[in-house]
Amino acid sequence: MKVIVLSSLDSSCRDAGLKHLNSHQPDAVVLSYDFIEGNRLVRTVSGNAPAEYGEAVLEHPCIGCAVKYEIFPAIQRLAPRRPGATLLLGLPATWHSGSVLESLAEKLAAEEISVSSSVLSFDPTEMEDQMWDRHTLWESGFSSMERDQRTAGEYFFTELMQADTLIPVEGMQTQLLESQDSPRRAGGKDFMAGIAFARHLAPHATLCHHGNEIGSFNHEDVQQRTRAGHIPAVPRHAPSDKASIHLYAERPLHPQRFREALSELAVSCTCLRGRLWVASALSERVAIGGAGPRIWMENTGSWSTEIAASELLLYGSEHEAEEISKVFKDCQVTEDEFQELLTATSTSANNSDHRGGE
Repeated sequence: MKVIVLSSLDSSCRDAGLKHLNSHQPDAVVLSYDFIEGNRLVRTVSGNAPAEYGEAVLEHPCIGCAVKYEIFPAIQRLAPRRPGATLLLGLPATWHSGSVLESLAEKLAAEEISVSSSVLSFDPTEMEDQMWDRHTLWESGFSSMERDQRTAGEYFFTELMQADTLIPVEGMQTQLLESQDSPRRAGGKDFMAGIAFARHLAPHATLCHHGNEIGSFNHEDVQQRTRAGHIPAVPRHAPSDKASIHLYAERPLHPQRFREALSELAVSCTCLRGRLWVASALSERVAIGGAGPRIWMENTGSWSTEIAASELLLYGSEHEAEEISKVFKDCQVTEDEFQELLTATSTSANNSDHRGGE
């Protein structure tokens, strides 16, 4: 038996994505969840199973408790015990599929249930604007957890790398307010432009639009893609207005000059990904990410087997590639600064060894 896990920013896109999958797999059991105020996890069962509606009250509003006390027991109870059977699992809005799958992994393996695909359902006409939204998921009404300080952009930053399949759907606003010939409707200009944008951000993912083209879940590939500082493959034939800007620096970055240049590098970027080699911490690999107005950095430890260097991908930047490449190049330490840095590092190491031997 296999499980297809579907995530989304909002329940409308989640339900539309499940409907699309179920139309191509009519024998599937459909299990979907909503998390609402009061730590209540609401369960809806449909498809090839008796209709069911229920809820569980969680002591702690966390994914681990939800999986342990509700989601996995429901899968155990509802999973068809026949070869080739499928269960579609629709997650609560804003929940990261990777966190759910991590909690489910050992439990599903013990039941000989495999995850066949991790799917992201989204409204392509809204994604870019949502990535620029400064409001938190709580403030925007997407999450019912008041302490959820993530933005929609941060949600998509992770989920686009997690998913092996993308399902573009018409959002609730389009369905209710737009005419049939609106460019926001499926197949319209804005809709198709949004699909191109999403595929640009997630070139590894399979697009499941008209048919049943589903990607394959691979745990090792997902770990690599979602690792902090990972640089996705750059599409070779991306349109010039969609092409990402690739920046690379072989020498360490001067911390002050890079700090001053960062706002200029990122000011118009919808998304940025990469890793940094900073002169003030030569042994440390620093991951950097950005979605819309938010930028974050994370020390991921030593460089290990990677060659120390700084590398960035800027998506949706309004800069000219040559112009911004020069700004990044100027952030590197000069040859003289680099030699001084090596000398200082060597002297510091020698002094440390000497003190340690006293």
